[in-house]
Amino acid sequence: MIVKSIFSKPYYLMLLLSINLYGQTGTVEAELEEDFKYEFKSLKKEHDKTVLIDSIHNTIYSKPYGKETAREMLRIIKADGFNIKFSGDKLLEKQLNTESTDLLVIHGIPNNKLILNNENSNETLYTSPLTTDEIVNIGKFVYNGGGLFLFLSHFPEGSGALPLLEAFEIKFRDGYAFHSQYHTSEDGLCGHFMMNQQNEMLNTEHQIFSNTIDKNTIPENIRFYCGAAVFRNPEDVILPFPKNTINYTPKTNYQPNSGEIKYIEESSNNYAGMIGFEYGEGRIVVCTDQGIFRSMNLIIKDKKIPVTIHDPEADNAGLFLNILRWLTKLQ
Repeated sequence: MIVKSIFSKPYYLMLLLSINLYGQTGTVEAELEEDFKYEFKSLKKEHDKTVLIDSIHNTIYSKPYGKETAREMLRIIKADGFNIKFSGDKLLEKQLNTESTDLLVIHGIPNNKLILNNENSNETLYTSPLTTDEIVNIGKFVYNGGGLFLFLSHFPEGSGALPLLEAFEIKFRDGYAFHSQYHTSEDGLCGHFMMNQQNEMLNTEHQIFSNTIDKNTIPENIRFYCGAAVFRNPEDVILPFPKNTINYTPKTNYQPNSGEIKYIEESSNNYAGMIGFEYGEGRIVVCTDQGIFRSMNLIIKDKKIPVTIHDPEADNAGLFLNILRWLTKLQ
């Protein structure tokens, strides 16, 4: 993402953004949305909990514009009474203990990428930026009562969070979840979904909703753009994909114009875009749409696409508030 221009009073930021909203990488213009404000009854005077946000690995908060694109998400956290800290060091015991931290947020974490070459060939080696010690400490933190909110990214040939997912027995397909019946983009392989109870893509029986302390915050519609697929136990699913959803994974070492198949296809009745479950004394939510709670308007083919917390047709902010409170055991 490259800053194109910045104006102040009122604050306005136009960006050039490299995205894969359609399952195809391209550059589009994006502007930050500054006006939307989710109204809800705050718990500000009822707790003193702390949210730790990972900014040391290559998450969205390691970029100078990351906080701006998550403006409303961060505002909701503060407005509901949470303290926010950004990690300045590795995710080890010093930062991850349940006496000082209640929730860890890892918002998009790509692989480290290393190009290997010799005289005959080139290969790409993908490795997680998370160390073994960090994975162990995150696991212990959750097991001892902490919360983990993990957003996954689209980085073909593996996610940087993969060792952490495997530690929690989460199966992950790092591709593009697609279903023709609900696909709303004009091209590409990346599914665009409006999720609700009617199409069975919003599970309001999950604990994040059944335990809610404010029924007015339970969403009716969730906008979900371009997610990968995860699956674990059926009772963990918050946002299920439809039956027969196809996951398209870019083929390793695909050569353009070679006549090869570009994607590997796998279909399932059990894919999900978001899951949540208890682990020891703690709780975990995993979401495969990195932009589901961000505050941007993408300008694509002269159309303005709200991504996504301020989408007037959806209730993504209510989903976020319920996740936040469930992960921190306020409900």
